[in-house]
Amino acid sequence: MDITLKSRLWASDGTNYVFPEQCMDSIMSRPAIGACFSGGGTRAMTCAMGQLRAMTELGVIPTLRYISCVSGGSWASTIYTYYQSGASNDQDLLGPITRADQITDAHVAAGLTTSQLAYGATRSLEDIVASWEFYPDWEYSSHDVWNFAVGETFLEPFGLFDKSQAASHPDKLASYTLDQATLDEIRKCNPDLVNHPFFLPRPDRPFLIINSCFLLPESDPVQSELRNFEYTPLTVGRPFKSTFQGKDFGGGFIEPFAFRGLQPSAPPDPNGCAGRRLNSLGWVTVQNQDRPMTLVDATGTSSSAFAEEAISQYDTGRFDPRAEYWAIDGSGPYPAAAKTLFGDGGLLENNGIIPLIQRGVQLAIVFINTETKLDPDYRPSSDRHDPANDPNGRCDVYFPALFGYSNSQWKWFYPNNQIFPASEFQGVLDALNAKRARGQPMIVNCQHSVIENEFWGVQARSGRMWVTWCYLDRCADWESALGSSTIRKQIEQGNPVTGKPTGPFQNFPNYLTVEQNPDCLVQLTSEQVTLLADFACDCILIDDENSLSEAVARAVGQ
Repeated sequence: MDITLKSRLWASDGTNYVFPEQCMDSIMSRPAIGACFSGGGTRAMTCAMGQLRAMTELGVIPTLRYISCVSGGSWASTIYTYYQSGASNDQDLLGPITRADQITDAHVAAGLTTSQLAYGATRSLEDIVASWEFYPDWEYSSHDVWNFAVGETFLEPFGLFDKSQAASHPDKLASYTLDQATLDEIRKCNPDLVNHPFFLPRPDRPFLIINSCFLLPESDPVQSELRNFEYTPLTVGRPFKSTFQGKDFGGGFIEPFAFRGLQPSAPPDPNGCAGRRLNSLGWVTVQNQDRPMTLVDATGTSSSAFAEEAISQYDTGRFDPRAEYWAIDGSGPYPAAAKTLFGDGGLLENNGIIPLIQRGVQLAIVFINTETKLDPDYRPSSDRHDPANDPNGRCDVYFPALFGYSNSQWKWFYPNNQIFPASEFQGVLDALNAKRARGQPMIVNCQHSVIENEFWGVQARSGRMWVTWCYLDRCADWESALGSSTIRKQIEQGNPVTGKPTGPFQNFPNYLTVEQNPDCLVQLTSEQVTLLADFACDCILIDDENSLSEAVARAVGQ
């Protein structure tokens, strides 16, 4: 695809960075509230559908400025933000509210409809990966296999991907942008794109942040260093610059439609095109894209940790998402673009809260849709060499890292992610465990100080912020209210005190991220999806402290 494109460019000054969307009244007029949908494959996708259902019922969605998402949370959030078809409205997409006492054997057996957001969770992702790998007469790049398979599995039912187009004319795949005004400006500056399709977010949606990361260096993805990278409706990039092995990464953003192209030959021109600068330095010229940047690339890359599982018999680096990338500098010259591997945002931070901290939110609603039930006896130690710090099987491994609890002997226990004081973590654990002891959903409101984190470009705050922590785990009140004694018994069988889980709802609600069902990578049954989505929704509604609603009301009133 040999094309010349003009894109706005935003560069960081390295310290006091204003994110591009923060110059737009349509976004900043909303309260400084963001919701985070964690990674966790089809379990996280299903939970997000139920949680969006509850937040819609409570009127929370119009108060959200941001949705930040990772991996399986990105599958859900992308569909929710952009869906074009497949569902007639949000109620059709998210499904009906079904309270615990309304959950019968017949309700669960009926399953979900194809119009519901988590429908793709019931499809065989690994079979679709294989169909792309051996697609006939397709001169494919192996690095497109994963993203296109994610597109077909999860996004195509909602009009956000076209398999036949991807296989035959990938240069004609739709790109995306923020709204009609930005699209009009893109087309005015780029006559070659006048007839090119673009997806726009649905009206009045929160601003979407899809999180992924660089894998540095490309030659060794398994032992690589990681740096955060994000995709939004307005921008693609990394806000802060860092250097690895003598090369710069990050430094700012360009518009999504221009990503995947080669570096500009000249610095931004503030008068280079008609239209709003939107706090950018101006326009740069980008050439020689291999194909347009798409929603499939953003969503697939955000979840590409599963690529290794799906194609583990091969050289996994051959299948990881890859694109031309060049670091951004306000005045140039720009380093030569290089083929760069990108990975699952959960390899670095699985909850998506840090991008909201960077943006100064005052309330973050964090849905930790984990496969790990919280051990009430888990007590991390201040000694990083203490085996007690190992959260495996006892706590979501990403959670304590936000408070600085990481085991120095384990590289992947996220040693760079501390944004809150360690002294505040035990209070959160105590509050969550207290809610569970009362039979209630594990949803609590906590105030936190924000400390400096150079790795993420987070500056310490003078005041404190609120976080609503929503931890996925069993809920005695909900289970006792179930309208089906059969399902209640099956949940017990799936969570035995000793022995092996049995039955259709093993591990409920913390389904395994991989191979919950035999010989299935991430595929769930329709019954599993239906029950989990109903549970995730009702947990918000039955909370005796109305934690989420109370937190939002406080933030809106500030």
